[in-house]
Amino acid sequence: MDEALTDRLARKVNGRFKLATLIMKRLIEINRGSQPMVEPETENLLTAVLREADLDLIRLISRLPAPEPTPEQGEPISQDD
Repeated sequence: MDEALTDRLARKVNGRFKLATLIMKRLIEINRGSQPMVEPETENLLTAVLREADLDLIRLISRLPAPEPTPEQGEPISQDD
C-alpha cells in the first residue's frame, strides 16, 4: 500500500481514525453486495476502496445527535408529589 496515498487520504478526511472508519464501512458495504464504484485492479478490494476515497466517490458523514425523546415515545413522565 502506498504510504503517500494513505497520508494524503488521512489529511483529506481529517485523520487516520476517520480514514480507517471510512474504509471499514465501505468494505462492509461491498462484502454485503454493493458493487465497487471503480474497477478493481486486483482481488484486493482495499485498493479499490482507497481509489474510491481518492477520487472523492465516498465520504464519511457525521451522525446527527439523536432527537430528544418525547413522552409519546415511551419516556416515563415524572411527577412531583
